[in-house]
Amino acid sequence: MKNYYLLSIALVFSLLSLNAQDQKIIEYPFAEPGTDVSRGVFGTDDRKEVKDAEGYEDFVRATAVMIHKESIYNDEFYSWSLREKIQNKYGKDIEISDDVRFLDQPAIGSCTGFLIAPDILVTAGHCINSLEEANQFVWVFDYTSESEFINDRKLQFEKENIYEVEEVITSIYDDNDDYAVLKLKRKSDRAPYRFRTSGAVLKDGAINTIGSPKGLPLKFATNATVVDVSQSQWFKSDIDSFPGNSGGPVFDQNGFIEGILVRGAVTYDDDWSLTGDYYLDSSCNCIKTVTWDSVKYTAGCQSQRITTIPADALIMSIYSNMAYAIKNNLEDRFNSWYIYSWIFNHNYTNQRGRFENLAIEQNNTYALKQILKLTAESMSDEQARQLIDFATSKNNDEILQILLDSGLLADAGLNSTYTSLQNAVISGNLSIAETLIYHGADTKVKTSSGDNLLHLAARNGSFEMAKLLVKNGVDAGAKNNKKRRPEKVAKKSGHKSLAKYLKKARKGKL
Repeated sequence: MKNYYLLSIALVFSLLSLNAQDQKIIEYPFAEPGTDVSRGVFGTDDRKEVKDAEGYEDFVRATAVMIHKESIYNDEFYSWSLREKIQNKYGKDIEISDDVRFLDQPAIGSCTGFLIAPDILVTAGHCINSLEEANQFVWVFDYTSESEFINDRKLQFEKENIYEVEEVITSIYDDNDDYAVLKLKRKSDRAPYRFRTSGAVLKDGAINTIGSPKGLPLKFATNATVVDVSQSQWFKSDIDSFPGNSGGPVFDQNGFIEGILVRGAVTYDDDWSLTGDYYLDSSCNCIKTVTWDSVKYTAGCQSQRITTIPADALIMSIYSNMAYAIKNNLEDRFNSWYIYSWIFNHNYTNQRGRFENLAIEQNNTYALKQILKLTAESMSDEQARQLIDFATSKNNDEILQILLDSGLLADAGLNSTYTSLQNAVISGNLSIAETLIYHGADTKVKTSSGDNLLHLAARNGSFEMAKLLVKNGVDAGAKNNKKRRPEKVAKKSGHKSLAKYLKKARKGKL
Protein backbone atom coordinates (compact mmCIF):
# COMPACT_ATOMS: atom_id res chain seq x y z
CA MET A 1 0.00 0.00 0.00
CA LYS A 2 0.87 3.61 -0.14
CA ASN A 3 2.60 5.71 2.42
CA TYR A 4 -0.16 6.25 4.96
CA TYR A 5 1.88 9.02 6.49
CA LEU A 6 0.59 11.24 3.74
CA LEU A 7 -2.67 13.11 4.16
CA SER A 8 -4.20 16.13 2.54
CA ILE A 9 -7.11 18.13 1.69
CA ALA A 10 -8.07 18.68 -1.93
CA LEU A 11 -11.65 19.34 -3.18
CA VAL A 12 -12.01 23.05 -2.68
CA PHE A 13 -14.67 25.03 -4.50
CA SER A 14 -15.55 28.67 -3.98
CA LEU A 15 -16.21 31.93 -5.65
CA LEU A 16 -15.25 35.28 -4.19
CA SER A 17 -17.45 38.24 -5.03
CA LEU A 18 -16.66 41.82 -4.02
CA ASN A 19 -19.25 43.91 -2.26
CA ALA A 20 -18.88 47.36 -3.78
CA GLN A 21 -20.41 49.03 -0.73
CA ASP A 22 -18.05 47.85 2.02
CA GLN A 23 -15.28 46.26 -0.10
CA LYS A 24 -15.43 43.05 1.95
CA ILE A 25 -14.80 39.73 0.26
CA ILE A 26 -17.90 37.55 0.33
CA GLU A 27 -17.73 33.81 -0.18
CA TYR A 28 -19.82 32.33 -2.96
CA PRO A 29 -18.51 28.81 -3.55
CA PHE A 30 -20.94 27.37 -6.10
CA ALA A 31 -20.32 29.25 -9.33
CA GLU A 32 -19.38 27.48 -12.54
CA PRO A 33 -15.78 26.22 -12.47
CA GLY A 34 -13.43 28.69 -14.10
CA THR A 35 -15.34 31.84 -13.14
CA ASP A 36 -13.68 34.43 -11.63
CA VAL A 37 2.87 11.49 5.88
CA SER A 38 0.63 11.27 9.09
CA ARG A 39 -0.54 14.15 11.14
CA GLY A 40 -1.25 13.81 14.83
CA VAL A 41 -3.05 16.06 17.27
CA PHE A 42 -2.78 19.84 17.54
CA GLY A 43 -3.35 20.99 21.13
CA THR A 44 -6.26 19.10 22.68
CA ASP A 45 -7.36 15.91 20.94
CA ASP A 46 -10.80 16.99 19.67
CA ARG A 47 -11.72 13.77 17.93
CA LYS A 48 -15.02 12.22 18.95
CA GLU A 49 -17.27 9.42 17.83
CA VAL A 50 -19.37 10.31 14.82
CA LYS A 51 -22.53 9.41 16.74
CA ASP A 52 -21.82 12.61 18.70
CA ALA A 53 -21.46 14.73 15.54
CA GLU A 54 -24.84 16.37 16.01
CA GLY A 55 -26.14 18.04 12.87
CA TYR A 56 -23.69 16.20 10.63
CA GLU A 57 -25.48 12.86 10.36
CA ASP A 58 -25.79 13.01 6.58
CA PHE A 59 -22.07 13.70 6.25
CA VAL A 60 -21.23 10.70 8.41
CA ARG A 61 -23.40 8.53 6.18
CA ALA A 62 -21.65 9.87 3.07
CA THR A 63 -18.16 9.00 4.37
CA ALA A 64 -16.65 5.60 3.59
CA VAL A 65 -13.60 3.65 4.73
CA MET A 66 -11.31 1.74 2.38
CA ILE A 67 -10.66 -1.85 3.50
CA HIS A 68 -8.40 -4.39 1.81
CA LYS A 69 -10.13 -7.47 0.45
CA GLU A 70 -7.50 -9.62 2.18
CA SER A 71 -9.26 -8.71 5.45
CA ILE A 72 -12.50 -10.33 4.25
CA TYR A 73 -13.34 -14.03 4.57
CA ASN A 74 -16.83 -15.49 4.08
CA ASP A 75 -18.35 -11.98 4.19
CA GLU A 76 -16.74 -11.28 7.58
CA PHE A 77 -14.07 -8.64 8.14
CA TYR A 78 -11.11 -9.57 10.34
CA SER A 79 -9.18 -6.87 12.16
CA TRP A 80 -6.62 -6.25 14.88
CA SER A 81 -7.58 -3.77 17.58
CA LEU A 82 -5.59 -0.54 17.80
CA ARG A 83 -3.95 -1.85 20.98
CA GLU A 84 -2.78 -4.97 19.16
CA LYS A 85 -1.45 -2.96 16.24
CA ILE A 86 0.65 -0.82 18.57
CA GLN A 87 1.88 -3.90 20.48
CA ASN A 88 2.76 -5.66 17.24
CA LYS A 89 5.03 -2.75 16.38
CA TYR A 90 6.56 -1.93 19.76
CA GLY A 91 6.15 -5.15 21.74
CA LYS A 92 3.40 -6.58 23.93
CA ASP A 93 5.05 -5.45 27.16
CA ILE A 94 5.30 -1.80 26.19
CA GLU A 95 3.27 0.60 28.32
CA ILE A 96 0.73 2.74 26.46
CA SER A 97 0.03 6.25 27.72
CA ASP A 98 -3.47 7.33 28.72
CA ASP A 99 -3.46 9.89 25.89
CA VAL A 100 -3.72 7.08 23.32
CA ARG A 101 -7.44 6.76 22.74
CA PHE A 102 -9.77 4.13 21.23
CA LEU A 103 -7.35 1.28 22.01
CA ASP A 104 -9.90 -1.51 22.01
CA GLN A 105 -11.62 -0.55 18.80
CA PRO A 106 -10.93 -2.33 15.48
CA ALA A 107 -8.34 -0.74 13.20
CA ILE A 108 -9.10 -2.24 9.79
CA GLY A 109 -9.31 0.75 7.48
CA SER A 110 -6.50 2.18 5.37
CA CYS A 111 -7.97 5.34 3.82
CA THR A 112 -11.13 7.46 3.87
CA GLY A 113 -13.34 8.62 1.02
CA PHE A 114 -16.59 10.52 0.59
CA LEU A 115 -19.50 10.72 -1.83
CA ILE A 116 -20.01 13.75 -4.04
CA ALA A 117 -22.68 12.01 -6.14
CA PRO A 118 -24.74 8.83 -5.73
CA ASP A 119 -22.02 6.74 -7.39
CA ILE A 120 -18.98 9.06 -7.34
CA LEU A 121 -16.51 8.91 -4.45
CA VAL A 122 -13.48 11.12 -3.81
CA THR A 123 -10.33 10.11 -1.96
CA ALA A 124 -6.59 10.81 -2.04
CA GLY A 125 -4.51 9.87 -5.06
CA HIS A 126 -2.00 8.08 -2.86
CA CYS A 127 -4.85 5.83 -1.69
CA ILE A 128 -6.05 4.85 -5.16
CA ASN A 129 -4.14 5.70 -8.30
CA SER A 130 -5.35 3.03 -10.74
CA LEU A 131 -8.20 0.59 -11.29
CA GLU A 132 -5.77 -2.24 -10.56
CA GLU A 133 -5.25 -0.81 -7.08
CA ALA A 134 -8.95 -0.06 -6.63
CA ASN A 135 -9.84 -3.69 -7.31
CA GLN A 136 -7.92 -4.74 -4.20
CA PHE A 137 -10.28 -2.86 -1.87
CA VAL A 138 -13.88 -2.30 -0.91
CA TRP A 139 -15.43 0.89 0.43
CA VAL A 140 -17.58 0.47 3.53
CA PHE A 141 -20.14 2.97 4.83
CA ASP A 142 -21.50 3.13 8.39
CA TYR A 143 -18.25 1.84 9.90
CA THR A 144 -18.70 3.45 13.31
CA SER A 145 -18.00 2.70 16.97
CA GLU A 146 -21.42 1.09 17.04
CA SER A 147 -20.33 -1.54 14.50
CA GLU A 148 -20.24 -4.97 16.13
CA PHE A 149 -16.66 -6.12 16.89
CA ILE A 150 -16.94 -9.84 17.71
CA ASN A 151 -14.33 -11.48 19.96
CA ASP A 152 -11.95 -8.60 19.28
CA ARG A 153 -11.48 -9.97 15.78
CA LYS A 154 -14.51 -9.93 13.49
CA LEU A 155 -16.66 -7.18 12.02
CA GLN A 156 -19.87 -7.67 10.10
CA PHE A 157 -21.30 -5.06 7.74
CA GLU A 158 -24.56 -5.00 5.84
CA LYS A 159 -23.96 -5.95 2.20
CA GLU A 160 -25.72 -2.81 1.00
CA ASN A 161 -23.04 -0.74 2.80
CA ILE A 162 -20.15 -2.37 0.88
CA TYR A 163 -19.15 -0.93 -2.49
CA GLU A 164 -16.58 -1.69 -5.16
CA VAL A 165 -15.05 0.62 -7.76
CA GLU A 166 -16.09 0.37 -11.40
CA GLU A 167 -13.90 3.11 -12.84
CA VAL A 168 -11.18 5.54 -11.86
CA ILE A 169 -12.56 8.74 -13.37
CA THR A 170 -9.39 10.68 -12.60
CA SER A 171 -6.47 10.18 -10.23
CA ILE A 172 -3.14 11.90 -9.77
CA TYR A 173 -0.42 11.60 -7.15
CA ASP A 174 2.71 13.68 -7.56
CA ASP A 175 4.52 16.58 -5.92
CA ASN A 176 1.63 18.96 -6.60
CA ASP A 177 -1.57 16.92 -6.71
CA ASP A 178 -3.04 14.12 -4.64
CA TYR A 179 -6.64 13.22 -5.43
CA ALA A 180 -8.76 10.48 -6.97
CA VAL A 181 -12.34 10.52 -8.24
CA LEU A 182 -13.87 7.04 -8.41
CA LYS A 183 -17.08 5.72 -9.96
CA LEU A 184 -18.73 3.04 -7.84
CA LYS A 185 -20.43 -0.01 -9.32
CA ARG A 186 -23.82 1.07 -8.00
CA LYS A 187 -25.56 4.16 -6.73
CA SER A 188 -26.17 4.97 -3.09
CA ASP A 189 -29.25 6.73 -1.75
CA ARG A 190 -27.09 8.56 0.82
CA ALA A 191 -27.05 12.34 0.52
CA PRO A 192 -23.61 13.26 -0.93
CA TYR A 193 -21.45 16.14 0.21
CA ARG A 194 -21.74 19.39 -1.69
CA PHE A 195 -18.55 21.18 -2.59
CA ARG A 196 -16.90 24.30 -3.89
CA THR A 197 -16.80 24.83 -7.62
CA SER A 198 -15.03 28.19 -7.70
CA GLY A 199 -12.95 30.58 -5.62
CA ALA A 200 -10.90 29.54 -2.61
CA VAL A 201 -11.15 28.63 1.03
CA LEU A 202 -10.81 31.57 3.43
CA LYS A 203 -8.02 31.90 5.98
CA ASP A 204 -9.14 31.43 9.60
CA GLY A 205 -12.27 29.62 8.42
CA ALA A 206 -13.55 26.88 10.71
CA ILE A 207 -13.28 23.35 9.33
CA ASN A 208 -14.10 19.78 10.33
CA THR A 209 -13.29 16.32 9.10
CA ILE A 210 -14.70 12.81 9.34
CA GLY A 211 -12.40 9.88 8.78
CA SER A 212 -10.84 6.61 9.89
CA PRO A 213 -7.66 7.54 11.82
CA LYS A 214 -5.36 4.48 12.00
CA GLY A 215 -8.19 2.46 10.48
CA LEU A 216 -10.50 3.05 13.46
CA PRO A 217 -14.27 3.47 13.13
CA LEU A 218 -15.18 6.90 11.77
CA LYS A 219 -14.25 9.82 13.99
CA PHE A 220 -15.38 13.44 13.83
CA ALA A 221 -12.65 16.07 14.34
CA THR A 222 -13.57 19.69 14.89
CA ASN A 223 -12.37 22.91 16.56
CA ALA A 224 -9.89 23.50 13.73
CA THR A 225 -9.21 26.41 11.41
CA VAL A 226 -7.48 27.14 8.13
CA VAL A 227 -4.11 28.68 9.03
CA ASP A 228 -2.40 29.20 5.66
CA VAL A 229 -3.82 29.80 2.18
CA SER A 230 -0.63 31.11 0.57
CA GLN A 231 -0.08 28.11 -1.69
CA SER A 232 -1.95 28.01 -4.99
CA GLN A 233 -2.89 24.33 -4.74
CA TRP A 234 -2.96 23.65 -1.01
CA PHE A 235 -4.25 25.09 2.21
CA LYS A 236 -2.99 24.27 5.66
CA SER A 237 -4.96 23.64 8.86
CA ASP A 238 -4.54 22.51 12.45
CA ILE A 239 -7.09 19.70 12.32
CA ASP A 240 -6.47 16.46 14.24
CA SER A 241 -5.77 13.60 11.86
CA PHE A 242 -3.80 10.40 11.51
CA PRO A 243 -2.84 7.92 8.81
CA GLY A 244 -6.17 6.49 7.65
CA ASN A 245 -7.72 9.95 7.52
CA SER A 246 -6.13 10.24 4.08
CA GLY A 247 -8.74 11.03 1.45
CA GLY A 248 -11.28 12.19 3.98
CA PRO A 249 -13.52 15.25 3.63
CA VAL A 250 -12.58 18.60 5.07
CA PHE A 251 -15.69 20.75 5.26
CA ASP A 252 -16.87 24.05 6.65
CA GLN A 253 -19.54 24.73 9.27
CA ASN A 254 -22.27 24.41 6.63
CA GLY A 255 -21.03 21.02 5.50
CA PHE A 256 -19.53 22.15 2.19
CA ILE A 257 -16.33 20.42 1.15
CA GLU A 258 -13.24 22.60 1.24
CA GLY A 259 -10.70 19.90 0.57
CA ILE A 260 -9.40 16.35 0.73
CA LEU A 261 -7.19 15.42 3.66
CA VAL A 262 -3.81 14.32 2.34
CA ARG A 263 -0.57 15.40 3.95
CA GLY A 264 0.51 16.51 7.40
CA ALA A 265 3.09 16.96 10.12
CA VAL A 266 5.41 14.22 11.39
CA THR A 267 7.92 13.74 14.18
CA TYR A 268 10.73 11.28 14.89
CA ASP A 269 10.13 7.94 16.58
CA ASP A 270 12.72 6.17 18.78
CA ASP A 271 14.42 4.63 15.73
CA TRP A 272 14.56 8.03 14.00
CA SER A 273 11.84 7.08 11.56
CA LEU A 274 9.13 9.63 10.88
CA THR A 275 5.73 9.10 12.46
CA GLY A 276 2.58 11.15 12.74
CA ASP A 277 0.36 9.05 15.00
CA TYR A 278 2.14 7.35 17.94
CA TYR A 279 5.74 7.34 19.10
CA LEU A 280 7.95 5.83 21.80
CA ASP A 281 8.72 8.47 24.41
CA SER A 282 12.07 7.62 26.03
CA SER A 283 11.31 9.71 29.13
CA CYS A 284 8.60 7.27 30.22
CA ASN A 285 9.47 4.36 27.93
CA CYS A 286 5.85 4.40 26.83
CA ILE A 287 3.80 4.97 23.69
CA LYS A 288 2.26 8.41 23.33
CA THR A 289 0.13 10.21 20.77
CA VAL A 290 1.97 12.62 18.49
CA THR A 291 0.87 16.12 19.52
CA TRP A 292 1.65 19.66 18.42
CA ASP A 293 1.20 22.96 20.21
CA SER A 294 0.85 24.82 16.91
CA VAL A 295 1.34 24.43 13.19
CA LYS A 296 3.88 27.21 12.95
CA TYR A 297 6.93 24.98 12.68
CA THR A 298 5.20 21.93 11.17
CA ALA A 299 3.60 21.00 7.88
CA GLY A 300 0.22 21.10 9.60
CA CYS A 301 -2.48 19.31 7.67
CA GLN A 302 -2.25 20.31 4.03
CA SER A 303 -5.11 20.48 1.63
CA GLN A 304 -5.16 20.58 -2.12
CA ARG A 305 -7.65 23.13 -3.35
CA ILE A 306 -10.58 21.40 -4.92
CA THR A 307 -10.61 23.56 -7.96
CA THR A 308 -7.48 21.62 -8.95
CA ILE A 309 -9.66 18.57 -9.53
CA PRO A 310 -10.63 18.58 -13.23
CA ALA A 311 -13.79 20.63 -13.66
CA ASP A 312 -15.31 17.89 -15.82
CA ALA A 313 -15.34 15.51 -12.85
CA LEU A 314 -17.10 18.03 -10.66
CA ILE A 315 -19.61 19.01 -13.34
CA MET A 316 -20.33 15.32 -13.89
CA SER A 317 -21.04 14.95 -10.18
CA ILE A 318 -23.40 17.92 -10.06
CA TYR A 319 -25.27 16.65 -13.11
CA SER A 320 -25.52 13.19 -11.55
CA ASN A 321 -26.91 14.58 -8.29
CA MET A 322 -29.49 16.72 -10.05
CA ALA A 323 -30.56 13.84 -12.30
CA TYR A 324 -30.86 11.51 -9.30
CA ALA A 325 -33.06 13.99 -7.44
CA ILE A 326 -35.34 14.51 -10.43
CA LYS A 327 -35.64 10.81 -11.31
CA ASN A 328 -36.51 9.88 -7.74
CA ASN A 329 -38.73 12.93 -7.16
CA LEU A 330 -36.65 13.99 -4.15
CA GLU A 331 -37.69 17.58 -3.58
CA ASP A 332 -35.30 18.27 -0.69
CA ARG A 333 -32.38 16.74 -2.58
CA PHE A 334 -33.25 18.81 -5.65
CA ASN A 335 -33.37 21.99 -3.58
CA SER A 336 -30.00 21.26 -1.98
CA TRP A 337 -28.29 21.02 -5.39
CA TYR A 338 -30.18 23.95 -6.90
CA ILE A 339 -27.34 26.18 -5.69
CA TYR A 340 -25.41 24.99 -8.75
CA SER A 341 -28.09 26.45 -11.00
CA TRP A 342 -25.61 27.15 -13.82
CA ILE A 343 -25.72 23.40 -14.57
CA PHE A 344 -29.15 23.76 -16.19
CA ASN A 345 -27.78 25.60 -19.24
CA HIS A 346 -24.29 24.12 -19.24
CA ASN A 347 -22.83 22.53 -22.39
CA TYR A 348 -22.43 19.25 -20.51
CA THR A 349 -26.17 19.24 -19.82
CA ASN A 350 -26.99 19.94 -23.45
CA GLN A 351 -24.84 16.98 -24.44
CA ARG A 352 -26.02 14.54 -21.77
CA GLY A 353 -29.69 15.52 -21.82
CA ARG A 354 -31.52 18.55 -20.51
CA PHE A 355 -33.18 18.41 -17.13
CA GLU A 356 -36.48 19.75 -18.47
CA ASN A 357 -36.86 16.59 -20.56
CA LEU A 358 -35.99 14.42 -17.59
CA ALA A 359 -38.53 16.22 -15.39
CA ILE A 360 -41.22 15.74 -18.04
CA GLU A 361 -40.30 12.08 -18.43
CA GLN A 362 -40.65 11.58 -14.67
CA ASN A 363 -43.69 13.86 -14.42
CA ASN A 364 -41.77 15.84 -11.80
CA THR A 365 -43.72 19.08 -11.98
CA TYR A 366 -41.96 20.67 -9.01
CA ALA A 367 -38.50 20.30 -10.55
CA LEU A 368 -39.74 21.40 -13.96
CA LYS A 369 -41.17 24.65 -12.57
CA GLN A 370 -37.95 25.46 -10.72
CA ILE A 371 -35.75 24.72 -13.71
CA LEU A 372 -37.87 26.76 -16.13
CA LYS A 373 -37.52 29.80 -13.88
CA LEU A 374 -33.88 29.85 -14.94
CA THR A 375 -33.99 28.44 -18.46
CA ALA A 376 -37.23 29.45 -20.18
CA GLU A 377 -36.12 32.96 -21.10
CA SER A 378 -32.91 31.83 -22.79
CA MET A 379 -34.31 28.70 -24.42
CA SER A 380 -34.02 28.45 -28.20
CA ASP A 381 -37.07 28.10 -30.41
CA GLU A 382 -36.04 24.54 -31.26
CA GLN A 383 -35.57 23.56 -27.59
CA ALA A 384 -38.94 25.05 -26.65
CA ARG A 385 -40.69 23.13 -29.43
CA GLN A 386 -39.02 19.87 -28.37
CA LEU A 387 -40.38 20.29 -24.85
CA ILE A 388 -43.88 21.14 -26.07
CA ASP A 389 -43.87 18.14 -28.40
CA PHE A 390 -42.64 15.93 -25.58
CA ALA A 391 -45.47 17.05 -23.31
CA THR A 392 -48.10 16.62 -26.02
CA SER A 393 -46.74 13.19 -26.99
CA LYS A 394 -47.41 12.14 -23.40
CA ASN A 395 -50.83 13.77 -23.53
CA ASN A 396 -49.83 15.62 -20.38
CA ASP A 397 -51.84 18.80 -20.23
CA GLU A 398 -50.50 19.76 -16.80
CA ILE A 399 -46.91 19.68 -18.06
CA LEU A 400 -47.89 21.66 -21.16
CA GLN A 401 -49.53 24.30 -18.96
CA ILE A 402 -46.32 24.61 -16.94
CA LEU A 403 -44.23 25.03 -20.08
CA LEU A 404 -46.48 27.71 -21.53
CA ASP A 405 -46.95 29.49 -18.20
CA SER A 406 -43.16 29.78 -18.00
CA GLY A 407 -43.16 31.87 -21.18
CA LEU A 408 -42.51 29.31 -23.92
CA LEU A 409 -44.44 30.23 -27.06
CA ALA A 410 -47.33 27.99 -28.03
CA ASP A 411 -46.25 28.37 -31.66
CA ALA A 412 -42.59 27.52 -31.03
CA GLY A 413 -40.98 25.58 -33.86
CA LEU A 414 -40.63 27.91 -36.80
CA ASN A 415 -38.91 25.25 -38.88
CA SER A 416 -41.44 22.53 -38.13
CA THR A 417 -43.88 21.25 -40.76
CA TYR A 418 -46.86 21.72 -38.46
CA THR A 419 -47.48 23.91 -35.44
CA SER A 420 -48.20 22.24 -32.11
CA LEU A 421 -51.85 23.24 -32.47
CA GLN A 422 -52.10 21.68 -35.92
CA ASN A 423 -50.64 18.45 -34.53
CA ALA A 424 -53.16 18.50 -31.67
CA VAL A 425 -56.05 18.95 -34.13
CA ILE A 426 -54.75 16.20 -36.42
CA SER A 427 -54.45 13.79 -33.49
CA GLY A 428 -57.79 14.89 -32.03
CA ASN A 429 -56.27 15.87 -28.69
CA LEU A 430 -58.90 18.29 -27.44
CA SER A 431 -57.41 19.25 -24.08
CA ILE A 432 -54.00 19.96 -25.60
CA ALA A 433 -55.62 22.08 -28.32
CA GLU A 434 -57.59 24.04 -25.72
CA THR A 435 -54.43 24.73 -23.73
CA LEU A 436 -52.48 25.87 -26.77
CA ILE A 437 -55.29 28.17 -27.92
CA TYR A 438 -55.62 29.63 -24.42
CA HIS A 439 -51.90 30.46 -24.49
CA GLY A 440 -52.10 32.27 -27.81
CA ALA A 441 -51.51 29.63 -30.48
CA ASP A 442 -52.32 30.93 -33.96
CA THR A 443 -55.80 29.66 -34.90
CA LYS A 444 -55.54 31.08 -38.44
CA VAL A 445 -52.59 28.91 -39.39
CA LYS A 446 -52.80 26.90 -42.63
CA THR A 447 -50.91 23.97 -44.09
CA SER A 448 -49.01 24.09 -47.37
CA SER A 449 -52.17 22.60 -48.94
CA GLY A 450 -54.23 25.53 -47.73
CA ASP A 451 -56.05 23.54 -45.03
CA ASN A 452 -57.02 25.57 -42.01
CA LEU A 453 -57.62 23.94 -38.64
CA LEU A 454 -61.25 23.10 -39.48
CA HIS A 455 -60.16 21.26 -42.62
CA LEU A 456 -57.90 19.12 -40.40
CA ALA A 457 -60.65 18.46 -37.86
CA ALA A 458 -63.13 17.69 -40.67
CA ARG A 459 -60.83 15.11 -42.17
CA ASN A 460 -60.59 13.30 -38.80
CA GLY A 461 -64.27 13.67 -37.94
CA SER A 462 -63.50 15.31 -34.62
CA PHE A 463 -66.83 16.94 -33.70
CA GLU A 464 -65.76 18.42 -30.35
CA MET A 465 -62.56 19.75 -31.90
CA ALA A 466 -64.58 21.43 -34.65
CA LYS A 467 -66.79 23.09 -32.04
CA LEU A 468 -63.73 24.38 -30.19
CA LEU A 469 -62.26 25.82 -33.38
CA VAL A 470 -65.50 27.47 -34.49
CA LYS A 471 -65.86 28.96 -31.04
CA ASN A 472 -62.37 30.45 -31.40
CA GLY A 473 -63.09 32.04 -34.77
CA VAL A 474 -61.68 29.56 -37.28
CA ASP A 475 -63.32 30.27 -40.65
CA ALA A 476 -65.75 27.49 -41.62
CA GLY A 477 -66.09 28.95 -45.10
CA ALA A 478 -62.41 28.97 -46.00
CA LYS A 479 -61.32 27.01 -49.06
CA ASN A 480 -58.11 25.04 -49.36
CA ASN A 481 -55.93 24.78 -52.48
CA LYS A 482 -58.42 22.33 -53.97
CA LYS A 483 -61.22 24.86 -53.44
CA ARG A 484 -62.84 22.70 -50.80
CA ARG A 485 -64.48 24.01 -47.66
CA PRO A 486 -64.23 22.11 -44.36
CA GLU A 487 -67.82 20.81 -44.75
CA LYS A 488 -66.92 19.19 -48.08
CA VAL A 489 -63.80 17.60 -46.59
CA ALA A 490 -65.92 16.19 -43.76
CA LYS A 491 -68.51 14.80 -46.16
CA LYS A 492 -65.85 13.27 -48.41
CA SER A 493 -64.29 11.63 -45.35
CA GLY A 494 -67.61 10.08 -44.35
CA HIS A 495 -68.44 12.40 -41.46
CA LYS A 496 -71.93 13.54 -42.53
CA SER A 497 -73.13 14.97 -39.21
CA LEU A 498 -69.96 16.98 -38.88
CA ALA A 499 -70.40 18.23 -42.47
CA LYS A 500 -73.88 19.49 -41.60
CA TYR A 501 -72.53 21.23 -38.51
CA LEU A 502 -69.76 22.94 -40.48
CA LYS A 503 -72.24 24.08 -43.15
CA LYS A 504 -74.42 25.69 -40.48
CA ALA A 505 -71.34 27.31 -38.98
CA ARG A 506 -70.38 28.72 -42.40
CA LYS A 507 -73.90 30.18 -42.80
CA GLY A 508 -74.02 31.49 -39.24
CA LYS A 509 -76.97 29.29 -38.33
CA LEU A 510 -75.60 27.57 -35.23
